[in-house]
Amino acid sequence: MTRSARAALKQPTRTDQAAEPVIDALIDTLIDTDKRLRYRLIHDQLKSAIALGRIAPGLVLLEGPVARIFGTSRVPVRKAFEMLHADGLLHTFEGRGYIVAGADGSAPEPLRAPLSEASLGFDQAQAPLELPSNSERIYHALEAAVSIAIAFGHYRIDESAAATAFGVSRSAVREALSRLRDFGLVEKSAYSHWLAGPLTARAVAQDYELRMLLEPAALRASYAKLSSEMIESACVDIERAIRDPDSIDADGLQRLETTLHVECLQHASNKKLLGTIDHALMPLTVNHAFFNAFNLHPDPATLVEHRAVLRPLLDGNIDAAADALLDHLRAAQRRTLQRLKVLAVLPEPDLPAYMQRIV
Repeated sequence: MTRSARAALKQPTRTDQAAEPVIDALIDTLIDTDKRLRYRLIHDQLKSAIALGRIAPGLVLLEGPVARIFGTSRVPVRKAFEMLHADGLLHTFEGRGYIVAGADGSAPEPLRAPLSEASLGFDQAQAPLELPSNSERIYHALEAAVSIAIAFGHYRIDESAAATAFGVSRSAVREALSRLRDFGLVEKSAYSHWLAGPLTARAVAQDYELRMLLEPAALRASYAKLSSEMIESACVDIERAIRDPDSIDADGLQRLETTLHVECLQHASNKKLLGTIDHALMPLTVNHAFFNAFNLHPDPATLVEHRAVLRPLLDGNIDAAADALLDHLRAAQRRTLQRLKVLAVLPEPDLPAYMQRIV
C-alpha cells in the first residue's frame, strides 16, 4: 500500500462514513436520459464510428470486451452486432466475433488488438454511455452498495425499496441485479430473494484457489491469439503506473486488473473455463469498492507483479508469464485476506434502506 493509502486507513474519523458518501454520490449523479433501447444505442454509436473511419477495418469485435466498454451485458451487444452485420458494416469470419468491414464493404484480414474506447473511436466523440438504460444508470451505485455491504455481513436486497430509491421500475433493478449475479456478487434464493454476502475469508480463499488453478491455464490457452500491440500497450500502462502509483485511482487500478485477468485470458477457446473464472472475480470487484471508498492507491508490489507477467508475454516466454501469474495470485490472496481483517474492525457503514441485514 502506498504512503497515502496507509494514511487514509489511519483516519478513524473517515472510516465509519467513507462508504456512504460514495454510494450517495453515485446515486445523486443519476440523471434523466433518453429511453432508447441499449442495443439501438450501441448500434448507433458503432455505426457512426465505422462510417467516419474511426474504427480500423478488420478490427475484431468481441461481445465481452465491447459490453464492458458500454457498461452492459452481452445481450444488447450481440443484438447490435447482428444489426451491424445486416447493415454490411460487420462481417463474420472463421474466428470468434465479427470483423469491421472496409470502406468499400469488403472483409479485410482480421486485426486483433485490445478493445477500448479509443479503438472504438470514442476518443473523438461523445462517450458511449451518455444515454444508458435505467438498469445501466443504477448499476454502479447498486454495485457499490453491494460490494461494501458484503464485507460487513449477510444482506437481502429489497427490489421494491431499491426501485423506489432509484426512481426506476423493479424490472430495471432486477436486470442490474442479474448482471451482478453474473459476477458472483449476489445470488437468488429458493424463495426468489436477492441475497448478498457475507464475504468471508473462506469464500475469498476459495475464489483465489479456483483462479490459481485456472488463470495460468487460460493464459496459456489465450497466448497464441494475443496481439503484440495489446501486450505492448499493457506494458506501457503498467510502467506508467509503477513510476507514479499515486496517479492511479480505484478505476485506474480496475482497468489494469481487467487487462491482466480478463483481456489477456479472453482468447482461450474453452468458454466454460472462462465462465468459471468470471464467477471467481468477486474479490476484484470488492477491492475496487474498498479502494474507491477510502481513496486508496495501488500497492507498488501489485504493479510490479503485473509487470512480471506482462514482460515475459512480450518476450514470448509463456511459461515464465504463467508462473508469474500464479505468484501474483498467491500474493493477491494474502493482500485481500489482510484487507478483510481491516474491514472487520471498522464500524458497519450506513447502507441504503434497500440493503436489509439478515441477522
